[in-house]
Amino acid sequence: MGSSSDLVASFSHDSTRFAFQASVAQKNNVDIYPLNETKDYVVNSSLVSHIDYETNDMKVSDVVFFGWCSDLVDTQSLNIKRKLDEDEENTESTGQRYENFFVNGFPDGRIVVYSANGRDIVNIIKSKKEILGADTDESNIWILDSDKIVKKLQYNNSKPIKTFTLVDGKDDEIIHFQILHQNGTLLVCIITEQMVYIVDPSKRRPSTKYRFEVFGAVACEFSADGKHLLIADLEKLTVHDLAGDIKPVQSWSLKVEKLRILNDLVMALTTDGKMNIYKIDETNKICTINVNDNLEIIDFTPINNRQQVLISWLNVNEPNFESIYLNEITSKELITINEGKETKSDEAVQKPSEEEGNGAEVHDEKQKTETKLNKKVSKSEQAEIANVLLSHLESNSTEILDHLMSESWTEAEIKKFIITKINSLNHLSRIFVTVSEQITQNPWSEQDLLPLWLKWVLTLKSGDLNSIKDKQTRKNFKHLKSALRSSEETLPVLLGIQGRLEMLRRQAKLREDLAQLTMQDQEGENEDIEVIEHSNVINNPLQDQTSSVEKPEQDSIVYANGESDEFVDASEYKD
Repeated sequence: MGSSSDLVASFSHDSTRFAFQASVAQKNNVDIYPLNETKDYVVNSSLVSHIDYETNDMKVSDVVFFGWCSDLVDTQSLNIKRKLDEDEENTESTGQRYENFFVNGFPDGRIVVYSANGRDIVNIIKSKKEILGADTDESNIWILDSDKIVKKLQYNNSKPIKTFTLVDGKDDEIIHFQILHQNGTLLVCIITEQMVYIVDPSKRRPSTKYRFEVFGAVACEFSADGKHLLIADLEKLTVHDLAGDIKPVQSWSLKVEKLRILNDLVMALTTDGKMNIYKIDETNKICTINVNDNLEIIDFTPINNRQQVLISWLNVNEPNFESIYLNEITSKELITINEGKETKSDEAVQKPSEEEGNGAEVHDEKQKTETKLNKKVSKSEQAEIANVLLSHLESNSTEILDHLMSESWTEAEIKKFIITKINSLNHLSRIFVTVSEQITQNPWSEQDLLPLWLKWVLTLKSGDLNSIKDKQTRKNFKHLKSALRSSEETLPVLLGIQGRLEMLRRQAKLREDLAQLTMQDQEGENEDIEVIEHSNVINNPLQDQTSSVEKPEQDSIVYANGESDEFVDASEYKD
């Protein structure tokens, strides 16, 4: 998928990895989710890895293509022991296994290939020309550059395996570039504003195999038997018969974002985040797949060997995954994912009372933390912990972290130790590296002492840190900066959600108070009327008791919109 959209969502070919980013305009990273069928595709957040583009001076918003390659890797050359399940043991016994690689295409001609978890750059392929389109097929990357030259590259090699220049479509603007398969034969699809060209690159001189005059085409796929080509345009999905005179034989009205074929089923992801399932030669839709609460499906991938489709849908900026078997799709007209379950936004709104109840606990916990950080420690204990830490710094012991996190430290003692005891750049570097590694791994940790160490090391020894030329320290600087930037971007969002929930809770309480106040005013008003009428009868016996009794003027209540973003002073509003 390209980055013209603000969303990155891409399954690997074997459905074991998923690349995701909800907003490339705001965040300069991509998350890689490991997927496992045995765990029902539920992903532990601690297993999600992150590609930090800032570290390598790149911007994820510049990427024009995201995709995956896969290749058989020789495991006998890897000195790594892995705990394998039965399926992995079968593949490992041959000394080979499939490995995924995450491919990024930049408009300036660079192709950056990451490892499966995104932690390492496997290869960078540089081209002098701008990339107009790209696609992947097994271990190969196919690109189309601004000279209208198509190149076939191996993910781990910079030299093209094959190149050829387009003939049809060379003088037109290329809208879409795609790799297709027809009965095992690889074909290149070129889409312009008015035409669709299917090119056979296997010959010495590649030639155009099919031509279709279609305005606004967005995607193509061959049927499983190779006898039909399905072309999705801006308004409909059309089936073209390739036997004899090529002509459209069937169409369905829908706006397609992604198109895939599994057996005899045509699977289309629409622009409104739903999936429609069709069969060629059948007019009516076979099945519709959607997500409850109007949430959207963001990507899907067929899994041929398991006869199922794996779907990713978005829930509060996080991808969730669901697998659906083909027999369920063909037997139901409507499948609603996550039906009967509460979304995260629902859970957040329905738990204000729990948050209110936990408020006291949070306050108590905060007081305990402050007490712990400011507690009094004997001078002998202070001297002992300082000397022990100093000795570990001298020997570069692995126990440095344990002593930095000792509860004997107070904020005052941390400052004193940094000022009086750290006189060596080696000691300073070891403390910084130890602390920064822990904070980088988990910026949201509830451990209180490590942030204090980092705070005062950066405050009191910033000049010394800048003078350190050690590569490890410099690397930790970059990683820490990236981790803190990510948490800094997330914090306002969380605070905003917390603020809105608090506002909703208080508005509900205010409405309840106003309702009670109105009821009390009405009861009091009735009592006043009875007393006034009785006094009038006594003091003015000749007065007509049927005359109206003037009611005291009520103070009008002014209501303001509590959900407005505009601040209004209450007294000024009333005036």
